[in-house]
Amino acid sequence: MINGNTTITTKGIMRFILCIFYISVLSGCQSFIAYQITQPVEEISYGGPDDPMLNTVYEGIPHKTCNTMHNCIAVRIFSHNDLIEYFEQGEQFGITFQLKSKGEMETFETTLTSINGAKQKNDSAIILFPGYGVSSLIYSFQARWLSHFTGKDVILMPASNQYSEFKFGLNSLDVLKHYLNTNQYQQIDILSSSMGSIAAMQLAKQMPNVKQQIMVAPMVHFDTALMSVAKSYHPTLSYFIKDNDFKNAAKNVIQNSAIDETQLDLIALLNGKQSANRTTLYVSNADPISPASYWQALQNKSVSIVHYSNLDHTRMVSLINQAMRNEVLHRLM
Repeated sequence: MINGNTTITTKGIMRFILCIFYISVLSGCQSFIAYQITQPVEEISYGGPDDPMLNTVYEGIPHKTCNTMHNCIAVRIFSHNDLIEYFEQGEQFGITFQLKSKGEMETFETTLTSINGAKQKNDSAIILFPGYGVSSLIYSFQARWLSHFTGKDVILMPASNQYSEFKFGLNSLDVLKHYLNTNQYQQIDILSSSMGSIAAMQLAKQMPNVKQQIMVAPMVHFDTALMSVAKSYHPTLSYFIKDNDFKNAAKNVIQNSAIDETQLDLIALLNGKQSANRTTLYVSNADPISPASYWQALQNKSVSIVHYSNLDHTRMVSLINQAMRNEVLHRLM
C-alpha cells in the first residue's frame, strides 16, 4: 500500500503579523498586515517521490479552463476514474495526515481500494472551496477522499490567496460556471471552509442545479476574523498591535479588492437566502474565527446549524474530527 503523509501545525495556519518588527521601516502596521494577507502563495505539492501515479492520487489532475482567451482559472480535478488503472494492477492507497494542535496529535487516515469506493457518477460534482492559509495538500487529500467514497468528480478551487489578485476567492466564478455548464453536471454540491464560503455562497446563488452547500467554519466579519487569528496564533506579537490597526488593514484589503462588500456578510446573505438548495453550517464554540454563538442570530429554516464542541478553527477546516468528517461525507453521498 502506498501512503501520502503530511503533518500540519496550527502555528503555520497563516503567515502574517510580524508587524512589530517592521513598523519602523514601513508606513504603518496596517499596511504591512494588508500586504501580507494579499500576497499570493505557492502551491504546496505532495512531498513524496516524483511519480506520476502518486501525483495523480494525491494532487489530482491539473486543469486550466477558460471562458475567454484571457479569462482562465487553474483548478485540480479528482475523479473516481483516475485510479481505475492502478486498482486493476492491485494497488491500494493510504491517505494520512496528522494535525498537531495545543500539544495533541490527531490523525485523518483512510485507505482507498478497488472494492470500498462508490460507483462513478458522471453527472455529479462537488466543488471544494478551501480556506485561507491552510496547506493546500490537506484539501487535496479531502478531495481524493470525497471523490473515492462518493463517486463524484471533485473540483478543487484555488484558495483566496492563491490568485494573482486578492478578491476573497471571487475572481473566476464566471469561468467556473462556464466549465460546469459545458460539462453538463446535473447535480452540484458545494463544500467550503472558512473564507472559501464567500465564493461558495455566490456560486450557490447563481447556479440553479446546486443541490446543497456545506459550510465548515464559515468566516464571520473579515476584521473580526483577522483579529481572532492574530490573537489566537500570535498572542505575543498581537499584544503590541492596536485593534484599530487590524480594522484599518481589513478595510484596506476590502477596498483594494474592489468587490461588493455585501458579498462578505454571510449572515445577511444566509438570512435572505430563498433558493431551494439545502445549506448546512458546521461550527464550534472553540473556534474564534467562526464562533458558534455568532450564528445564533441566523433566522432561516432552510439553513441547518450543526455544532461540534471544543474544535478550534484548524481542526474544523481540516475535518480532523472523525464524527464530523463522516457526517459531512454522508451528506455528500
